[in-house]
Amino acid sequence: MENHFENNKELMNKLDESFREIRSIINTYWGKYSISGLGITHARMMTHLSENGPTKASHIADKLYITCGAVTGLSDRLIELGFVTREKDANDRRVVLLKISELGEKHVEQIKAVRKNLMINLFNGLSSDEMENGMYLFNKMKQNMVIFNASEKE
Repeated sequence: MENHFENNKELMNKLDESFREIRSIINTYWGKYSISGLGITHARMMTHLSENGPTKASHIADKLYITCGAVTGLSDRLIELGFVTREKDANDRRVVLLKISELGEKHVEQIKAVRKNLMINLFNGLSSDEMENGMYLFNKMKQNMVIFNASEKE
């Protein structure tokens, strides 16, 4: 594996830099069109709640690939803005669920429109085959990291 790195170090660095540039451009776009100054992860959380209904924080953390602590920080801001509420689970009062509010639902439609415009521009000029190839590469890299992270825990 070390040899693979040495043989491809320059290309790997270029890929890493390109990935960071794309993320930066996406974040800049999002900042320009965001609702109430909310970040992409706030928007993803609101969209998840809108599409899936009341959800435990731990489930949101798993779905968004963030920590439970991050969900708490995000939800505190969304609750402060009136976009999300905390509710007790009717079946188990120890469980707290996050729920999108009526005001939050209105903003989710704006979020979806901003995201749609971002996707249209991001993938402009790419064929379906090129996008499928991109998915293949991202899935392969994700699998590499899943295997690596599992080996680190041993």
